[in-house]
Amino acid sequence: ARIDADALTLELRQLPVAPVVSSSLRGVEAEARLRHVQLASEVDEELTARFAPEKVERVLMNLLTNALRHTPSDGAVAVRVEPLAGEVRVAVEDTGEGLDAEARARMFERFWRGDRSRSSRGAGMGLAIARGLVEAQGGRIWAEDREGGGARVCFTLPAG
Repeated sequence: ARIDADALTLELRQLPVAPVVSSSLRGVEAEARLRHVQLASEVDEELTARFAPEKVERVLMNLLTNALRHTPSDGAVAVRVEPLAGEVRVAVEDTGEGLDAEARARMFERFWRGDRSRSSRGAGMGLAIARGLVEAQGGRIWAEDREGGGARVCFTLPAG
């Protein structure tokens, strides 16, 4: 399956971001409970962006699942959404081990799997697919260390 941004044409609509965040969090609630991980979100109910909601939900579900997988029991995973100049930034943060330099540089490549994920199932395609879906909507995606420990994976959507 082609996931390059130039191979995807998506119908983008101006919509509130909060319902997609809420739906995605509901989708991982059971796993979070099993793992004893707290879920949270910070998003302005009025904030809108130009995006394909089903694709953004797929991206968020992927990022949330990865965050849960790398967060210890009694940890936390949060989605924070904020307006920037001409775009909206969505950040999924966790209180896990964080990311080393190689992971930050390579985690969005097809088939790349970090040392900590080698024992789990998967082909290493989830983040590459997420990157393709974000870029097809005119956004960017990247990973960074979270202040206070853990990881933060961010993506942007056009403000509209």
